[in-house]
Amino acid sequence: MINTLMKRITLWLAFLTACTVLAGCLKKQSPEVTYYSLLSTEQLSVIAATDPAESDLRLGIGPITIPDSMKRSQLVTRDAQNIYRFDEYHRWAGILEKDITVILGENLGALLGVNKIGFFPWMQNFTPTYRVIIDIIRFDGELSGEAILNARWTIADAEGMVNLAEGKSVYRQPVEGGDFTGLVKAESLLLGELSRDLAKIIKTLPRQK
Repeated sequence: MINTLMKRITLWLAFLTACTVLAGCLKKQSPEVTYYSLLSTEQLSVIAATDPAESDLRLGIGPITIPDSMKRSQLVTRDAQNIYRFDEYHRWAGILEKDITVILGENLGALLGVNKIGFFPWMQNFTPTYRVIIDIIRFDGELSGEAILNARWTIADAEGMVNLAEGKSVYRQPVEGGDFTGLVKAESLLLGELSRDLAKIIKTLPRQK
């Protein structure tokens, strides 16, 4: 009886040991998750000349809306057949809408020489001179192809009631390296292009009180 019990205990310990070893091997084989955030034009070393005359502007950025397909942490790619792929091991470090909002604010601030920037919803004591509202229709791409930004934008008064300028813009940028680092860089460059176009338009608008 004792010998039988000892054999069972030995077999059970051997089984637990094998499970522990197997779990360790599986853990080592799993790739690490890489986290990304978008880059501003300054981080991309894209030189943007500022205009000191515009420094008294107050910009309100937002709301910025994105497609439901992008409201997740995984980076998304889409091919010519509109097939989406979400990568479990390449993710955004934060919330993408907020990341886009902050990058647009940094870019426009650099382009216009503006320090007073509020992000929607802003504090009650902040009243923007202009309000930049953007509805992003597409913001993705192929690793072996190009990244695409398709967006409708509006530049409005402080309350967002009067549209001072509006339009739709589409930008394309090749993905360098064929990897997710190249995709994020390409998407950041696209936001830089949109920022430059918006800055040019803001400079032409009549000054709001």
